[in-house]
Amino acid sequence: MPEYTAAAVAVFAGAALAAWWRGALDGRAGWLGLLVFGAATVVFDVVLTGLPIVTYGPGTTCGIAIGPMPIEDLLYGLALYLVAIAAWSPGRKVPASDHRAHRPGQEGAA
Repeated sequence: MPEYTAAAVAVFAGAALAAWWRGALDGRAGWLGLLVFGAATVVFDVVLTGLPIVTYGPGTTCGIAIGPMPIEDLLYGLALYLVAIAAWSPGRKVPASDHRAHRPGQEGAA
């Protein structure tokens, strides 16, 4: 597996894990944002790689592409979005049943 592909998969996997852990994709807005950001990434990256402003050497990508854009670029773009929403997500809400009620006189009890 080419280095660029391995790095893209690793970064995307880490970003997806962070977004899942933070609960950033629990709602419809997170998924819709991912779809819109992914579409924008494809549009602009196809232009950049098609002009060719950005080029890749032979053997640096896995060969899967959307037009002239290697799939690795899409993985990096989606990872960027996932890290951003994970960073700004308030985190998963703990169900009320998991909160332990504080009772007077139990200060040192474990």
